[in-house]
Amino acid sequence: MNHAAAAFWRFILYPTRVHILCVLVALCSCIPIIFPELSPAGTARLVHRYCGMVLLASMGVSALLMIISAATHMLRLSNTRAFTQFFKWLFIWGIGLALYILLAIAADVPPPVSEQENQPIQDSDTLHSPRDQLNGPASLVIPIETKEQSTDKVAGAPNLLALEKEHAELFKSYIDFSPRWSGQDGDDTFYTKPGHLVMVPPSTSGAPGLVHVCFRQLIEGDPLPQGYSVVQPGGDFPEIDKDNPQIPDIAVDLGRNHFLLLAWRGSAHRETAFSAINAAISATDARMQPLLDAPTPATVQRMLNGRNSYPGNTPELRLSEPLAQEGAYQAELYANPGEPGVILVYIKDLATDETLRLLNCPARFSSNPDELFRHDLPGSMPDWIRSSTQGDISNIFPENTPLFAIRIGPQHQYFGVAFEVWFKPSDVRVRRRMLLRRCYKVQAYEPPVRETLPADTPQA
Repeated sequence: MNHAAAAFWRFILYPTRVHILCVLVALCSCIPIIFPELSPAGTARLVHRYCGMVLLASMGVSALLMIISAATHMLRLSNTRAFTQFFKWLFIWGIGLALYILLAIAADVPPPVSEQENQPIQDSDTLHSPRDQLNGPASLVIPIETKEQSTDKVAGAPNLLALEKEHAELFKSYIDFSPRWSGQDGDDTFYTKPGHLVMVPPSTSGAPGLVHVCFRQLIEGDPLPQGYSVVQPGGDFPEIDKDNPQIPDIAVDLGRNHFLLLAWRGSAHRETAFSAINAAISATDARMQPLLDAPTPATVQRMLNGRNSYPGNTPELRLSEPLAQEGAYQAELYANPGEPGVILVYIKDLATDETLRLLNCPARFSSNPDELFRHDLPGSMPDWIRSSTQGDISNIFPENTPLFAIRIGPQHQYFGVAFEVWFKPSDVRVRRRMLLRRCYKVQAYEPPVRETLPADTPQA
């Protein structure tokens, strides 16, 4: 009993170890607050609330023990020991404060957005449906022209045929690594899976339409997806069933069991559909011309990278929602910070100011103030950050698909978000700065329901 009593009085009179433990707990609770990207997506506010409670509790326990210890020593007329306990407490928490300042410097916490910065930067920066076209090689929506396109015969594909015949491996390497064709990995219903190309012709009489395009290579003996009709470049279109006016999906035979799949979705008018399909074939074929002209791995890399810089001096953000892929987004940022660093894109809910997503990519830069560099988002976020910030959104899309979701939920569930684009210099002595802020009206992404089918049942 005497041993327990002695231990209790040592705990009350000399709580130095408890102070150190409380400081460590307080520092650990500060980490999720000053590094918000470590908090799971959608739970940042809850995590910050609990961390704040732990921080206050640790400070309160330490301060209470210091007061009790100092008061007990004074009652025992040991004023020197009382002041010693007080100064020990100040010294330990001073070290904790210094460590917190170092953490805050490393985190480079952005300053609060001022009232002026919180307003739209330009008149067009308002809530709107983001369907702008992108410029980069990963753009999944391409406008096409249908003028002077034949509707009697399938368009020729000389570049595709030549590449398949003479440079099959180079052709395959481009298709395998291009984000534009990332929806072609063995999924029969490619046009329900994000990542493939959508070509949009001009609307006719106000009736919209589009052509889904995808490459598909079959293993010998495997059937094409159900409903596709095989056609030859320059051959006849399949006949339209009078009882079923739906325009048939076609598979252009490129040889060696390699096909270009095209699916028209829009008006059942024959001329409208076939002219759009031919325009899509011609556009796809034309985009392969550089590889045919210079069939080398370097050309493949140039096609995969696309054009990196454009003239201009005002940062710009382009957000696109590919057609028929509601709730899935891709974006391009045009900026030139003038020094090495990292681009950080915070996507915040306008109603709650909660950070829904954090995207990043290495900054491209030069000393030319009139040059803007294209940055493709979501970028290459490190795995240790990606796993903690994306939550249940992390594995929705294939790895090389240039798409990201902002929130999961029913389609057409719209909400307002702000895209805050920050630049964090490599020089830790320089504070991060905001490059631009844009507001959009976006919708939640609803992942498609996967049906379990027998192994020998083709998918529609």
